[in-house]
Amino acid sequence: MERRAQQGFTLVELVVVIVLLGILAATALPRFMNVNTEAHASLVSGVAGSLQTGVAMYHAQWMAQGQPAANTALTAFNLLRTNAAGYPYGTADNSAGTSTVTNSADCSAIFSGVLQGGSPTIAGVASAAAVVGQSTKFAAVAAAPNCTYYYTGDGSTSGKTVATLTYASATGVMTQSTAVLP
Repeated sequence: MERRAQQGFTLVELVVVIVLLGILAATALPRFMNVNTEAHASLVSGVAGSLQTGVAMYHAQWMAQGQPAANTALTAFNLLRTNAAGYPYGTADNSAGTSTVTNSADCSAIFSGVLQGGSPTIAGVASAAAVVGQSTKFAAVAAAPNCTYYYTGDGSTSGKTVATLTYASATGVMTQSTAVLP
């Protein structure tokens, strides 16, 4: 009976493979550690772009309808009402007022109205202090004539820096920034 020589890896070969795997892991691991942070930042950037596009579409619809008077509700955008410049300010009838954002409900309505189906969850809150602990992806705070949308999807806690989106209802401009929660 003839015995075959066993074939396999030598100890040196195994050590070399383990060292190479260690080097690959050491260089790749830090890159994958920031994936969660980058995902949150990408979500905020995507929503900012979508909001700006939605506001531009709202303005285009207003122009296509012959630039109706301030306080007119556009049915294509969940009855958002227009200001004199043709940008949404909320759903409340402000015919006696200035047709501007007045509260967080207006800001939430703008967010949901221009994004429409599939938009991230949002809650209207009274102030930046009330943003802490929200279970929605965004929290809306009004400071007439602007809306500030705080990103709360990454677990907002007191003293934490969070991404914000600010909508200027007078001009229809959306800006992205950060804020420290109280």
